[in-house]
Amino acid sequence: MELHGLHGQVLSRIGESLAAEEIRAGEVLRLEDLQDRYGVSRTVAREAVRVLESKRVVTSRPRVGITVRPMDEWNLYDPQVIRWRLA
Repeated sequence: MELHGLHGQVLSRIGESLAAEEIRAGEVLRLEDLQDRYGVSRTVAREAVRVLESKRVVTSRPRVGITVRPMDEWNLYDPQVIRWRLA
């Protein structure tokens, strides 16, 4: 499933950064950091994080933030995750 629109573009950029380990496993991100880094609204950043959670790439908890999971816990059979890893 290819996502289109702004949140799809941001999702791809975040996913490629995660797969390239520019953002490492165990690192805790804040929604505001993603907003600033990618120049998007809170809604777009939140939707991208929701999709990443569904792929088991990150976990999100109130008052903790968005934690990057180790790559071996990701849904490695997801077509987008495969593309990110090959990029």
